Amino acid sequence: MYLKNKLVSLFLLLFILACGPVEIISPLEYDISKLIKISINSNKITVNSDYNPVFSENNIEDQLKDPPILQIQNWIKQNITSFGNQNEFVINILDASITKKEIDNLEAKKYEEKTIYLYEVFFLVEYELYDAAGYLLANTTVESSRSTTSQKFISLNETELIIYDVINKTLLDFTNETKSMIQIYMQEYIQ
Repeated sequence: MYLKNKLVSLFLLLFILACGPVEIISPLEYDISKLIKISINSNKITVNSDYNPVFSENNIEDQLKDPPILQIQNWIKQNITSFGNQNEFVINILDASITKKEIDNLEAKKYEEKTIYLYEVFFLVEYELYDAAGYLLANTTVESSRSTTSQKFISLNETELIIYDVINKTLLDFTNETKSMIQIYMQEYIQ
């Protein structure tokens, strides 16, 4: 009887310990307003989105609630300002894509997955500054790309975290590169 009570108690204790809480990873919050700000000497800022996503098996922009094109448009809207009354600053968004490809995991160990997903984000934006007569004063083109991999069989929450993390890191790289390129090529027109 004593042994039976000990076994029941041990089983009950193991059962209670096994029913511990599940760790839920909270979504990443990224504040675009805290990224680099640019102030350009112009009367007007025009944003042209010349990028048309190609709907293919690899392109996953249509599956995201905040695709890269919206992220970059929000950054431009919140962080690029104008001062002055004579020039026009034109921003042409040429590419803001994200792709997901299934690739072979060449470094897989014996019990690891043989295929993984590769996520790639690419930004390409052209900046042009025109005077009042429509002559080009300065221009520069900025591109940024980043990639990451993930296991093939992971939760939807983890997949979303991986995707938005690579988008945010690419956007951070892009904004830093934009600031440096504008300082080089439009130095006399920024504040």
